Amino acid sequence: MKIVYKKLIPGTKPEYKEFEFKSKKINNFIKENSIKLYSHQADAIEQILKGNDIIVTTPTASGKSLIYTLSILEKIDQNPDTTAVLIFPLVALARDQKEKIENLIKMTKIKATVETYYGDTSNTERVRIRSNPPNFLITTPDMLNQGILPNHWSWDKFFTNLEFVVIDEIHAYRGVLGSHVANIFRRLNRLANFYTGKEPLYICNSATIRNPSLFAEKLTGKKNFIEISKSGAPSPKKLIYITEPAPNHQLIELIIGFLKTGTSTIVFMDSRKDIEVIYLNIKKELEKRNLFHLMNKVKPYRSGYRQEERREIEKGLANGDITVVLSTSSLEMGIDIGEIQCVVLKGFPGTLAAMWQRFGRAGRRGQTAYNYLITKQDALDQYYLKNPEDIFNRNVEEPIINPENKYILKKHLILSAKELPIHIRDIKPSEKEAVKELLEEKILYIDKDKIKSRKKISFSIRSAGDSYNIVDIKTNRSIGNLEQEYVFYEAFPNAVYIHSGETYKVINVDNDDKVVYVEKVDLNYFTHPVLASETEIQSIEKSRKFKDIEIFYGSVNVRSMVIGYSKIEIESNKRINDVMFDYKKILERNFATKAVWFTIPDYYKGLIEKNTLENSQKTVLSLLGRKLENPVYEMVLNIVSNSKTLYRKLGEILKENDSNFIKNYLKNLSKTETEILTTEAERLLNEKNIFIGALHGAEHGMIGIYSIFAMNDRWDIGGLSTNYHPQTEKASIFIYDGYEGGIGYAEVGFERLEDILKATYKNIKNCKCLNGCPSCILSPKCGNANEHLDKLATEKFLELVLA
Repeated sequence: MKIVYKKLIPGTKPEYKEFEFKSKKINNFIKENSIKLYSHQADAIEQILKGNDIIVTTPTASGKSLIYTLSILEKIDQNPDTTAVLIFPLVALARDQKEKIENLIKMTKIKATVETYYGDTSNTERVRIRSNPPNFLITTPDMLNQGILPNHWSWDKFFTNLEFVVIDEIHAYRGVLGSHVANIFRRLNRLANFYTGKEPLYICNSATIRNPSLFAEKLTGKKNFIEISKSGAPSPKKLIYITEPAPNHQLIELIIGFLKTGTSTIVFMDSRKDIEVIYLNIKKELEKRNLFHLMNKVKPYRSGYRQEERREIEKGLANGDITVVLSTSSLEMGIDIGEIQCVVLKGFPGTLAAMWQRFGRAGRRGQTAYNYLITKQDALDQYYLKNPEDIFNRNVEEPIINPENKYILKKHLILSAKELPIHIRDIKPSEKEAVKELLEEKILYIDKDKIKSRKKISFSIRSAGDSYNIVDIKTNRSIGNLEQEYVFYEAFPNAVYIHSGETYKVINVDNDDKVVYVEKVDLNYFTHPVLASETEIQSIEKSRKFKDIEIFYGSVNVRSMVIGYSKIEIESNKRINDVMFDYKKILERNFATKAVWFTIPDYYKGLIEKNTLENSQKTVLSLLGRKLENPVYEMVLNIVSNSKTLYRKLGEILKENDSNFIKNYLKNLSKTETEILTTEAERLLNEKNIFIGALHGAEHGMIGIYSIFAMNDRWDIGGLSTNYHPQTEKASIFIYDGYEGGIGYAEVGFERLEDILKATYKNIKNCKCLNGCPSCILSPKCGNANEHLDKLATEKFLELVLA
């Protein structure tokens, strides 16, 4: 594992500021416990008590929770009926906060109550909490959406006294989840207005994001947020290492080293399957080395596990029973897991905000934080490997949400109308189309100038669809769950599902009951879907020109297909073989979404082919020029120098590796020269693929670096490139939102296409590979198995576009 960049970030000293509360009990608590408020804490509390909505964006472990807890306790001491709802993105975070707030209540001697209310709260407990609501109600947006707002009549005492809404880890609410949550807060504001005649005061905490106050306003539906970003808290010294891509066996070796030395570590990976595969291989390696005492010291942690499994792992990490946890973003948030000495990222997590949040998990108790970024081969990782200072100099990303997404909005309008009839005059322009459709569908109806709902619905806010239960067909026991978005890609016939180190084969999917039936089977491979897609333009909402290309934004219908799958060996990570489905068994998923697309002038094809082939000609002549003693030099030189029709002949000659004169010639070439010659010959022999290779390469390259501009996950967007689209009647490249209705990513592409194209060109041009690699134009999610890609042609295409 080669370290190519190292940076030391010095620690910082604390900056304090005095603040006088009206509550004598809080002042006594601060004095008796020799507590000094950090400057940002004092500033934030002052703004809250003035009645201002705030967002705090100071680093991890800077005491953000104390800000809202003391502010709310101050109000409770003045008015014991005061209530506040505290929203956390994860149940584990909600559990942590209950204990902390209870301790603070006890120490301040203020009479206040605190309760948690989420999915696994028993019915008996729910009735008790509703009938005697607490001052602090800790919950998740999921429970607010389905359990509290729709049943607000039984929470009337709570809503009548609602003063505060606390949103912790606000940066987590982006994409589909954020679009849902924004609608939930609008419903909450509406109910608060009904009960109290005013909207509650919002206190938001966030990791560093771009334009935090604007994002808070878009998420909550309120205006004029005050931003508190200058931290007065001390920060630990950070050692950050950036390494070249490392094979799995090197990562496993690193993890075993941490296990041996007892170094508490979180290894973050973005793929749930990667976590399970690495975990399986760690277990096998420990068994080979007879290190059985370390077997239970490492655990995987991800969504899809049952709550009791996750709690057990959290507890084990906190008390030291577990040394290393392999986690998805689930542990990115501030769940209390004890002292973590080291954080390893296997791959850049897609955004700088997420990277700094993950790195912040180490050194939380004042220790030196050791952080490793082990880059992967994809374009985004390689961009930061080649430009490491950008990690420290570039502005972090702005979260993207779309509260007006029609498919999401319709669901919340149904609930909102059920919670309280909506007066026609209160319908916003952005809601009119969704309301009209719901009226036509007879889900909503009008009664005396008010819109009412005929039904109550239930849905998951964690994706645009519902979640499926995963059931072991032999034991009939649920082993986890899978979001609908992932069912299409991970639960196709004979797919391998890995859970906590055990391999299961998918037997059947029941879409009516939302169940994936699996069978436990001991397998040495996992599966990866082979994908294909096509797009149909439904409407054009915006268009503009950039030089010779026309750019469009609008609605499209995307047909995604799983046409087969690859079998990949678990231990070696090498592809065993591909299994393609019979035409009748191909899985399809059709959905309407938003896209940005641009069309390429017809004359580009000839120019790109000409420029690319001329470049190949020069490269070959340069190689031959250094080998003048070569007996076929003159013959090849004449062919290369002749008309375009003879390019193919040159290709045939150079591919004829077994003929005597070529064989003798190749003996005199270095390995690199041979690779170059083979690549150029391949291009010359298949010149018909040059143009589509350029378009396909540009599409991959753009998607690879897209999150620099849109803060999307790679799987949040899809792409399609074609040398002829029947609707545009031209060569076209599409990039679309991967969710029903769109989330806003495509619109960013429409507004910033020139910047995206420039960044794509820079990344491809600076890549040292010969004809494409995962760092520039190869994609881990390509439905065409990365065929028909031409790096040189992609460069020529982008040069032409940007000229």
